[in-house]
Amino acid sequence: MLTQPDLKKLFEYDPLTGLFTNKTVRGHGRVKIGEVAGSIYANGYRYIEINGKAYRSCRLVWLYVYGEFPATFVEHRNGQKSDDRLENLRLATNGENQANRGTPSNNTSGTKGVRFETDRWRWRAQIMINGKSKNLGRFKTRDEAMVAYEKAAKEAWGDYAKTEGAM
Repeated sequence: MLTQPDLKKLFEYDPLTGLFTNKTVRGHGRVKIGEVAGSIYANGYRYIEINGKAYRSCRLVWLYVYGEFPATFVEHRNGQKSDDRLENLRLATNGENQANRGTPSNNTSGTKGVRFETDRWRWRAQIMINGKSKNLGRFKTRDEAMVAYEKAAKEAWGDYAKTEGAM
């Protein structure tokens, strides 16, 4: 198991940039001293390979700074998965982590938690809390539905709620 002392032997972490740099030559000379460690994968997270295992950089930050791997999720406050500055990271439950996700790519309304019901000609707001869907009502305008969703999200998750900003 990777430990904080082992990690600190291999890397230097800059909390202002969120980047690790290599302190040793590894991987048959492919990894050079002073180079930024890791790479950003297709899912948007930066990963760093250590002894054949790829670790999310945000989890390594937690180990580097606090001396232990986080028991829960490490969440990016600004939603940018590769921004591993210490001030941008916080622990989160699964629900809090999901609350900070952006609008899904298949969303047709352009607003998280809102969809248009063509059979009723109304905008419907709903939210998922603890695995249960909650209907927040039907509204004449998208903005009214968006406000209802944002209010419910802020009540459920506080600062973790990522909303469109209508409130």
